[in-house]
Formats: sequence, structure tokens, C-alpha cells
Amino acid sequence: MKTKQILTTTLLIVSMAATAFATTPKSTEYKIDWQKAEKNYIVALSSDNIGLRHSATNYLGEYRLKGAVDHLITLLRSDKVENNRMAAALALMQIGEKEGVKAVEEASLFDGSEKVSRFCEQLINASSSKDLSMKN
Repeated sequence: MKTKQILTTTLLIVSMAATAFATTPKSTEYKIDWQKAEKNYIVALSSDNIGLRHSATNYLGEYRLKGAVDHLITLLRSDKVENNRMAAALALMQIGEKEGVKAVEEASLFDGSEKVSRFCEQLINASSSKDLSMKN
């Protein structure tokens, strides 16, 4: 029992000393390479991983990366997963490029899923009244 207490105390002292002498980075500011980020997100849209496609779609819309519009339109028209098509529609509306908005309008009329069609219709109706960003 005494050995356990000594070991615990020693570990605590070592931990406290390491914390006291730890250094922090001189700068916490990082520069984001948006072109590289956009390329990586576009690559992720072709992934077999459903969640990765969905996540990349969300980020493309949130960051309004216009270079991805054609890829998002392709995703909206061809992804087998309804949630990914809806995420693509939202991203296209967030980006706001004419060809993307037109693709969402077409999906509201012609998507094979009633759920996706209704979602696209709601996005179009909402776009005239508010910002579609998920941020406050």
C-alpha cells in the first residue's frame, strides 16, 4: 500500500513539473490555404465513405467555396443517399451561384425522392427570406 502511495505521489510530482516547464506555441494563428482545402473537399466528394461525402459537402457550403459548384451539382443529381443530395442542395444554396441554385430548383421538381424534392423546395423558399448559413 505504501509503495502505491509513493508511486502515485511521484507520478503527481513529475506531472506537475512537466506542466510547469511545458512551453506553449509562440503563435496560435494559422493561415488557411483555401484552395488546398477546396481541392481536398472536392476529392472527398468522390469517396466511397458516405459520411465523408456528407461532411465535405457541409464544409464546402459553410465556407462558400465556389470552385466546388459543379461537383456539388453532380452530387445533387447522382448520389444514391438522400441525405447527401440534401446536403449538396443546402451547400449550393449557401454558395449562391446561379447554376447551383438552378440545379436545386430542378431537383425540387425532378428528384426521384419526395423527401429531397420537398427539402429543395423549402430551401428555395427560404433563400429569399434569410441567410442559409448554419452559423449564427
